[in-house]
Amino acid sequence: MIKRTPLRTLATVTAFRTRTYIRAFHAETKVIPQAHYNVVFDIDGVLIKGKQVLPQTHRALSLLKANNVPYIFLTNGGGLKETDKAAQLSKKIGAHIAPEQLILSHSPMRALAQKYEHKNVLVVGGNGSDCRQVAEYYGLKHVVTPEEVHVAFPYVCPSSAIEAREIPLPEKYLQNVNRPVEAIMVFHDSVDWGRDLQVMLDALVSVDGYLNTVKSQAELHTTKQSVPLYFSNSDLVWSNEHPNPRFAQGTFRTCLERIYQDMTGHKLEYTLFGKPMRPTYQYAESVLNNLAPIHIGPNGMPKPRTVYAIGDNPYADIAGANAYGWKSVLVRTGVFKPEGDENHHIHPATTVVDDVEDAVRWIISTEIRKEHPF
Repeated sequence: MIKRTPLRTLATVTAFRTRTYIRAFHAETKVIPQAHYNVVFDIDGVLIKGKQVLPQTHRALSLLKANNVPYIFLTNGGGLKETDKAAQLSKKIGAHIAPEQLILSHSPMRALAQKYEHKNVLVVGGNGSDCRQVAEYYGLKHVVTPEEVHVAFPYVCPSSAIEAREIPLPEKYLQNVNRPVEAIMVFHDSVDWGRDLQVMLDALVSVDGYLNTVKSQAELHTTKQSVPLYFSNSDLVWSNEHPNPRFAQGTFRTCLERIYQDMTGHKLEYTLFGKPMRPTYQYAESVLNNLAPIHIGPNGMPKPRTVYAIGDNPYADIAGANAYGWKSVLVRTGVFKPEGDENHHIHPATTVVDDVEDAVRWIISTEIRKEHPF
């Protein structure tokens, strides 16, 4: 069990050390050199709760800016192009966020575009055609969505209304509904679980990917899954303004797994992206390397860089950071709801703090103690 430093004491010590550190460099060089450590923020439950920006967010980002600490955002959210999401986040929190600083759950899935560039891909999740646009932005040439299938075949899910769309779908968006589905990619949380589960199951149990066909009962139980499936997010829950965490993409996947196994007798096969999966952290490391190249020490050798990940979900943010060798900081403003001062019992963080400002203060204090012990 990791012993937590009392936050009032921590804040006081950190403030003193930080002021001393900055004054020393201003007196000597007038410029604060870029820190050799980095910070990786989760967003929901750390910086934002639903539609509300947490009050500690601005102070936390200001502290990092004052100390010239490079930071990025690594979220299991998504549903938009990185450029659009960065602009949206910048406006929301009142600070400029470059697209290069933002990694969405589906950002590492960009690598799939080379393999599936010319194949017909069923892209699931998000609002309207946003995820279709993400997929095309990544390089996929042939995309179809459950909404488009529903427009073309209204009885595919009678309980789901297609009249809700104010602007009719462009005709070009319907050109792939009769082509066989060659892969399924869930880019973001479903906004219509019944419809999306139905269309995905149709593709998984179809004959050669044709949506209006189905294998015989014998074939369903004797043939293996032929349509590859990818999910961008494994989270079972996420945190918004509601007092209890809400269902996320991982819960949707669990439903699909159970239905598919009951129908076929086989376990559903899929590939996961997002936190805590290792490919997502490898992708994040490459982003950090571009944003803040590793420092070279006096001996000409690369100086080891410490990465601190701040998150609210022990099963995603903390488990992923720990497994990848990063330092993890768990905040109490999101999914994690301890009864007292305890750490998480399965995925303990390096430290536990109340909020994101306390997290940043603890990080800066830790680094200053390493370089300027007194």
